[in-house]
Amino acid sequence: MTEKVIARCSWTQTAGKELSQLVPTRFSEEDVFEKPDLDDVIGEERAVLFSYTDCPTIPCELQFQISPNFKIAAITLVCSAPKVELFVGPTQEYLETIYGSAVEEDEGDVPIRPYRYDVEIDRSGIADINLKLLTSAKEICIYGAMLHIAPNPNGITTQLQKPFDIQKIQELLHKGGTGCGTPNQAEDSDQKLQKFMSMMKSYVSHSETPMPAPMQAGADVGVSTLKEHIDAKFEQLERTIAKRLDAYEAQQAAKLDKIIAMLENKN
Repeated sequence: MTEKVIARCSWTQTAGKELSQLVPTRFSEEDVFEKPDLDDVIGEERAVLFSYTDCPTIPCELQFQISPNFKIAAITLVCSAPKVELFVGPTQEYLETIYGSAVEEDEGDVPIRPYRYDVEIDRSGIADINLKLLTSAKEICIYGAMLHIAPNPNGITTQLQKPFDIQKIQELLHKGGTGCGTPNQAEDSDQKLQKFMSMMKSYVSHSETPMPAPMQAGADVGVSTLKEHIDAKFEQLERTIAKRLDAYEAQQAAKLDKIIAMLENKN
């Protein structure tokens, strides 16, 4: 199968065709990764040369992205860099550092030696990856690359629970907190407030529960960010609610003082 691949490089391309047109995709069965034959990956028509002459040199980074309807299960890359760092996902989480396997024997007259990488990506829903090619050379040759992909039924499967709409909750609290209302309305508001606080605490506690093992590492960053956001909003809501309760109590106390004063005047 062939799926459109978006490919970019941080270095300047000096030879070869446009990189995105040279990276084929191959359907990969779940939990089964078969390394492709070298001839299916490399070729003269697939070779691309990148260079960087400025100083200091910025790292050479290759970025690959596909439609979120699919996930990248693995990548095969043949290039002249002996070591590669792999980053995955929209947050570009560091995954691992890999040393390539030399495709040819060590010969002194070979100016740019090819190294092969066959890397499985043990993450759910990864549709974009970044490869940092580590080398001291000023030129890097990409002899060929192939993405091994699989269907991603839910678009991006690494999903977190949909959070509460904090803004709508604040608007509801604001509407419910204006005016003193009748005693029954105040009692209903107190019950709703207690229910809301219980729901929020339950939600925050749930977000702290560890995820199942296959998703834990891939979702650590997202869960941590979501928890911090929820904690901050929860504290803000507690302060807002406490402030409104204090104002309500002060308003009720003022009314009670006024009633007492009126009764004293009648007597």
